[in-house]
Amino acid sequence: MTSEQFEVLFAPVIDQLKVFPGFLANASGPVSGGFQVTEVWETQEAHERWVREVIAPTMQRAGMTDPPAIQYSPLAHFFTR
Repeated sequence: MTSEQFEVLFAPVIDQLKVFPGFLANASGPVSGGFQVTEVWETQEAHERWVREVIAPTMQRAGMTDPPAIQYSPLAHFFTR
């Protein structure tokens, strides 16, 4: 997605994201060819629920028809300061 599409998608849901069950962290920024979002969730199922219940409907309302490419990777460690 582009940074503009990200802003359209992200702005209306940031407050929901912060309290959505299973959400831990979000980091995003421009990359070659688009915009990358990296998130950490307690489980893949929690993220799939987020996409299904919040992201997909928000994308539809914004007229976005192509779903974002999602790649899941397990973490061995996650910590913050």
